[in-house]
Parts: sequence; structure tokens; C-alpha cells
Amino acid sequence: MKASAPARIVNVSSVMHYWGKVDVKFLTGEEPLKNRGQAYNHTKLMNVVFTVELARRLRGTGVSVNALHPGVIKTKIMRHYRWWLRLFFSIIGFLFLKGPKEGATSTLYCAVAKEVEGISGKYFDSDCSLALPLALAEDPAVGRKLWEASEKLTGLGERGKADGGQLSRE
Repeated sequence: MKASAPARIVNVSSVMHYWGKVDVKFLTGEEPLKNRGQAYNHTKLMNVVFTVELARRLRGTGVSVNALHPGVIKTKIMRHYRWWLRLFFSIIGFLFLKGPKEGATSTLYCAVAKEVEGISGKYFDSDCSLALPLALAEDPAVGRKLWEASEKLTGLGERGKADGGQLSRE
């Protein structure tokens, strides 16, 4: 990405990140999640935390990183939920949810809009406006902790440093 700067990285999160938690034990499986909704909220918050931390690490490289909420989209994400919840979302989906094309708007905006040029480490709402993420998402200590845990879990920490950040195939 650095070699092709100016470049943009766009991470899809969700407004549901406001109800998430950052706990490395969820990533490792040491502490099981209570339900799918909790897993969704936590991972969407971690997407925003990761975005802010990656933006900090890429500052000055010409690569920007932003997160966004695409809106509530008609997808099959609810397929593993209880039947009554799927029915509820089917009914309101028919009336209120965005289609996939509408749902792609904020993602495309963050990826190509001239107005976003030079903006990094931010969170955009589904209407393409800047929004404040959960304050925890912007805490540098939380970002570093999540980054270090991710390096450890993927085994990329030391190897990535040794070869200049390039992921080599071994």
C-alpha cells in the first residue's frame, strides 16, 4: 500500500460497535461469547480500534485508513439467528432496510471521494458524514494492546519487523 501511495484502506464496521467491548480473551477463545450479537458488536468495535491504530502507524506514508457504518442492509447476515428474529428483520427489512447498492455508498465514498482525501483514522456514518466512534476506539493504549494481541495470534509480529513489514511466504 505504501508503494502505491496515495492509497486508501477502508474497514467496514457498524454502528453496533457502540455496544462492543475490546477483550483479547474473546479473540483467543479463552472467554466465550454469550451470543452472536455480542460477537458482532465486539468485532465491529475492534474493527474501529484497528483502523485508528493502523492510521497512527501509517501516518505520513500517504496511506489513509478509515472505518465506516454502511447502514442496515438487506443481507443474509441474520440466517443463523432465531426464527422470530429473522422474521422480524424480514418484515422491517421490506420496509426500511437498504439494498446492497445503497449499502455500498459509504464504502465507495470512503474509497474514492475527493472529500476524504487526506483524512485518516476516522469513522464515517452511513450518510457519508464523519461521526464520533465510541471513545474507547480512539484510546491509543487500547489500540496498541489489540495490535500486539493480533500480532501474537497471527504470528506476524516479529517476522513482519524482520522483513520490513512485508509478509513473506515460508
